[in-house]
Amino acid sequence: MLKATCPRDTLFEAMQVVARAVSGRTTLPILNNVLVDGSEDALRFVATDLELSIEASIPAQVEEDGALTAPARVFTEVVQNLPSADVTLAVDEANTVALRCQKSEYAIRGLPPEEFSTLPEIEGGIEFAIPQDTMKAVIEQITLAASPDETRPMLTGALLRIADGEMTVVATDTHRLALRKLTGLEGLPDAPVKAIVPARALNELARSLPRDEDEPVKVQMGERLIQFSVPGLTIASRLIEGEFPNYEKVIPTDFDRKLTAKREELAIALRRALIVAREDANRVVLGAEGDVLRISADSQDVGHASEEVPVSLDGAPIEIAFNARYLLDVLNAMAADDIEIELSGPLSPGAVRPLGEADYLYVLMPMQIM
Repeated sequence: MLKATCPRDTLFEAMQVVARAVSGRTTLPILNNVLVDGSEDALRFVATDLELSIEASIPAQVEEDGALTAPARVFTEVVQNLPSADVTLAVDEANTVALRCQKSEYAIRGLPPEEFSTLPEIEGGIEFAIPQDTMKAVIEQITLAASPDETRPMLTGALLRIADGEMTVVATDTHRLALRKLTGLEGLPDAPVKAIVPARALNELARSLPRDEDEPVKVQMGERLIQFSVPGLTIASRLIEGEFPNYEKVIPTDFDRKLTAKREELAIALRRALIVAREDANRVVLGAEGDVLRISADSQDVGHASEEVPVSLDGAPIEIAFNARYLLDVLNAMAADDIEIELSGPLSPGAVRPLGEADYLYVLMPMQIM
């Protein structure tokens, strides 16, 4: 039977990470639990809803090898409120989990670890690596365009496409589209690959990655599963079945106007205008002429907002309306000091990208100017 000791802070950090894979909607009681098993001076924590699985490992003093399961919510809350000292875990034959930390003692009812289900292992498939900082940037720039609408599951994920030594990652909710290209990755397969990865899994990966950015993320992908791993952390997910929309058709290719602006200046102006715009479906009107971009928003209930931002305009003056929240999302996801917005007309999609960079593109559908 498992008996182990580890620092409370390390234990709580691991529990915070894996507990995010627990679904509150499951009808299987065991899936409300986290699995803990110990051996060889380490504790491994696993939680899953059978669509997403998160596993974390921490060093520990393991006196007796074994495993236990405990309700993830209760276990996490108890550990969160323990003193910052060593915690001893033990389990008896009735699957009751004992927690001891200084003068605190808890007994938590668990379930047999043999009942715990996990995602199947990936057999065959492909394997490659992505630098950790690159992975984080891609996730932040792409998943913002994924749809939260589960009635259209293909749009709740990001298309991962590998061909000709290049990886393309795309997400769209039909109102906007984000695309990132990656070159120079080692180990990409020669044969073309397509898969739709749930945005939820990607976002959990970005949140959970340790701070050691020198360690690349190992990616394994099979026919129905994908797995991301670094030492101490593994996140696995089922892939989304179905056909991703033909995104290349909606990417505009002809523009006759280009705006260049400071990213942070534009973001600050949009945040202020959004105070009014959020009462009108987040609509802001951008009017560009000469070296000035005017940002305006109107609401019958709130009033009127007007901002001016210095820009460089290449082409004729234009007035176009966009969702301010969608524009802010992409500005917050980019690190470049300067951005460019390409436009062709008030009813045509616009394209936003870091100035002079061709590997990232954000396409945004316009709104009606009221």
